[in-house]
Amino acid sequence: MQRRDFFKWGLAGVGTAALAGKASALEFYPMPSEKKWAVVYGTWCGSSRDAAVWISEGMAGIADVFDVRENPDLSGFDHVVIGGSIRSGRTSAELQDYIGRNQALLKEKVRGLFAVCGNMGSPVGPAQTAAFIDNHLAKLCDVENKPSKVFLGRITKSLMDPQTAASMAGAADYDNLKRSECLAFGQQVLQAAASAGKAGSGLPGKSSLGQNYPNPFNPSCRIGYRLHRPGEVRLQILDAKGRKVRTLLSGVQPAGEHSVLWDGRDDQGGSVASGTYLYSLRFDGKTVTKRMMKVQ
Repeated sequence: MQRRDFFKWGLAGVGTAALAGKASALEFYPMPSEKKWAVVYGTWCGSSRDAAVWISEGMAGIADVFDVRENPDLSGFDHVVIGGSIRSGRTSAELQDYIGRNQALLKEKVRGLFAVCGNMGSPVGPAQTAAFIDNHLAKLCDVENKPSKVFLGRITKSLMDPQTAASMAGAADYDNLKRSECLAFGQQVLQAAASAGKAGSGLPGKSSLGQNYPNPFNPSCRIGYRLHRPGEVRLQILDAKGRKVRTLLSGVQPAGEHSVLWDGRDDQGGSVASGTYLYSLRFDGKTVTKRMMKVQ
């Protein structure tokens, strides 16, 4: 059996059917959807492949999944999630090249970014998000404030090229990639896109305030909103009694879609307790408030 066929049928078992009768080995049938979604990934040893498929599953299977080495044509897709495995602080050369060649197309369609890294087995946090997403993938795609996630990955030395495997001879195989985290991220991306697409949340014109994601959250979440024109914006976090906890934003913002990260801390830098919180967006003389919950 050829290697491409092995992947074609072997991956069918993860929950999404492989395309039959096509040269592409890593393309998957999506579930029916009004909008066409795609998840595109670059990988070395399979971690990002599985993350991409699981992200699609978290989106109820509506996203087709592509290995960047297949050079997928995304012109017919409405929404794209893109990401890949990290080595020496960067995604694969193939993914970087693909994004560079298709940046103008991707910029208008990217709805989420993800990275998969070993991180010496330690938990990932804001430092990895800043390094791999904000300062790398987001810049490659020329986007900002998109839902993003850094996952811990795995190594399987038998899948590596001989040179790479030899360089890691003293390391044991490990698997820290969690399907549940990938599913949750897929749900977050869908929720963010739905929130951004809704208008009429009590703000003027077509401006809107989306639901924070994830919700419930721990320790951080993103709050998305859309402005139909430039203007003065104030975004605050309040406790359940309406008392100010944190001012996330106060200033003039351009028209368009925006999102702000709340790290779960108050204005003094302390981590807030679990419980119900409010977030309030004031724009053009009107204020909209929504609820969210922090959990342990």
